[in-house]
Amino acid sequence: MITVGIDIGSRQHAVARCRSGQGQAEREVLRVTQDRAGFDRLDAWLAGQDEPVGRITMESSGHYWMGLASHLRGGSVSVRVVNPLGAKYFAKSRMSRTKSDPADARSLALMAQQDHTEPHDPLEGVELRQASRFAMTLVTEQARVCQRLVRLVELGFPELGELFDDPACRTAREVLRVAPTAAVARKRRTSTLAQANAGPGHRRLGEAKAERLKEAARDSIAVAELEDEVAFEVGLLLDQYDLLEEQIARAEDHLASLLDGELARRLQTIPGVGPATCAVFIAEIGDIWRFDDADQLLAYAGVHPAERSSGKRGADPETSWHMSKAGNAHLRAAAYRMAVVGIQHNPVIKAHYERKRASGKSKMNALGHCMSKALNLVWGVWRNEADWDPDWGSRA
Repeated sequence: MITVGIDIGSRQHAVARCRSGQGQAEREVLRVTQDRAGFDRLDAWLAGQDEPVGRITMESSGHYWMGLASHLRGGSVSVRVVNPLGAKYFAKSRMSRTKSDPADARSLALMAQQDHTEPHDPLEGVELRQASRFAMTLVTEQARVCQRLVRLVELGFPELGELFDDPACRTAREVLRVAPTAAVARKRRTSTLAQANAGPGHRRLGEAKAERLKEAARDSIAVAELEDEVAFEVGLLLDQYDLLEEQIARAEDHLASLLDGELARRLQTIPGVGPATCAVFIAEIGDIWRFDDADQLLAYAGVHPAERSSGKRGADPETSWHMSKAGNAHLRAAAYRMAVVGIQHNPVIKAHYERKRASGKSKMNALGHCMSKALNLVWGVWRNEADWDPDWGSRA
């Protein structure tokens, strides 16, 4: 039986073969381009082998593997897509010192020869995974807009933070639309500021807060030299935020149309888990039963603690441990979003956050602990095959 290894490139792939019983792959390497002609050439090469081809193994390099995997999917040969890190460690275990496309293809062919795991469809769930990652990308971009907005507020209207814990919340943003800087706020009528965020289902700023805002603006320590520039940039960032808000809503509606089944419904019973977050959990975790316990899931997401100490550095046990961040970044981003929303709307996560803050943890440190708690809740609901139970969560 022949096994085939394919080193994936953006425009060209290297293909090598290994025969059964051989301790290394053959030196000859086929080059195929990432187009129809290249795929046809690979098909002809596979069909012309003098022995049956048992398995094809390729690396999951970026998105470049998907086109070839989709092409080979309908054939009679099973295709396995492996993590590049796993392929790297396999090559090191073979004492390989050469790093090139042909060498990597030969290593993958030998790896396929020694692989006895059950084959599975590498593109299973790929649409949901793509949609969920796109939605979370929009959420991440919106968070960056918020960070830039907060920076501008600290330059042009730092006193705004005295009225709002979050200067990027909806009411604060509506205030910034009519008063992007302290200088503009001084010129606005109190009634104009008071009507900020007015509308059905919204809570307007109100006369009392508007009066406090005007008073704070009179003695502002804003950077006067940047007043015009800050006002200009704030307006553009608010427009970007609104556009992303609309796009996120559309992306979540699209995700909701892709989500079906009891698992998706059950996960969304957890406060703080919407369609986008739910889709990421399902797409990135895959089979929850491949994890023996919740700690393995935390490690897969990279939210488990990792010690960073050497000599005197890290002597304090409170500061020598940090979040690993060595796992699935998409899953970690979903846990972060669930934690942020959960601090406001999930009683279990909120109580966990308050306990960590009361014990002296910083805001970000406490939020990291809440990410772990969030994944523990997902683990419990998924594995128990039951809707979210706040009493169970408090014991998790």
